[in-house]
Amino acid sequence: MSEKPLHDNVSRHKTPSAPGRAVFVGLRALDVLWQYRLLTRGWASQCIERLGGHSIPITQILSSATSTSLTPYYTLVTLLSLGSSIKQIGTMLFISEQETPVPSAIAVAGFNTIFNSANTLLSVWSLTSQVPAETEVPLSPGEFVLLNPLLSLGVGAYILGILTETVSEVQRTLFKKDPANKGKPYGGGLFSLATNINYGGYTIWRAGYALICGGAAPAVVTFSFFFWDFATRGVPVLDGYLEDRYGQAYKNIKERVKYRLIPGVY
Repeated sequence: MSEKPLHDNVSRHKTPSAPGRAVFVGLRALDVLWQYRLLTRGWASQCIERLGGHSIPITQILSSATSTSLTPYYTLVTLLSLGSSIKQIGTMLFISEQETPVPSAIAVAGFNTIFNSANTLLSVWSLTSQVPAETEVPLSPGEFVLLNPLLSLGVGAYILGILTETVSEVQRTLFKKDPANKGKPYGGGLFSLATNINYGGYTIWRAGYALICGGAAPAVVTFSFFFWDFATRGVPVLDGYLEDRYGQAYKNIKERVKYRLIPGVY
């Protein structure tokens, strides 16, 4: 009995796909507003209460002393969604060459919004929220991050992951745009550290996002989910595609590059 082929979440055909790209960009931009409204309108708190949980007091979420109307911690939570949207919109507009049908654009954008929304809910649930304890002296965003080791680790992982994903993809795009490299697979730059290091970067910033919003347990679950999915599906699917397209040239890169997702891990 033959094994069921692994599912590839993206098309490998290269077409402009203007409608799909426009839908994706629009939905990812709207995600930032959605996460902001979840907090400022109290929708996230109401959802937690309706599910039987206890929400963080509204005085620790909203603030009239900031331009965002949110306390520093929840401003940070909103900025996480903003950073993820900017990264993915930039990728869609300037890096991605793959066909993007409208249904696929909706599915991928929706998937990211669901994950971001789950993190926003975790950030207001009293059991998981990493909101700093109230102090007599108001703290700046930088101060409250530095005073909380988990927040510092989460911010570091988020920045490292997004930069790794972005820089690696930019390096690969610049390589492809050089006519001298036509028909050659890319195994330089950050991709010389892991053949799918952009996937590893995504895994790391997603875990950092969850750590900031929900603490260690959600971060471990998030990291494990994406690591498992990429290791058992994403990497094998892409390996098969690249081997079919580039043959021995890509196999040589795999022999040279020891790791697949995260240097030192896998």
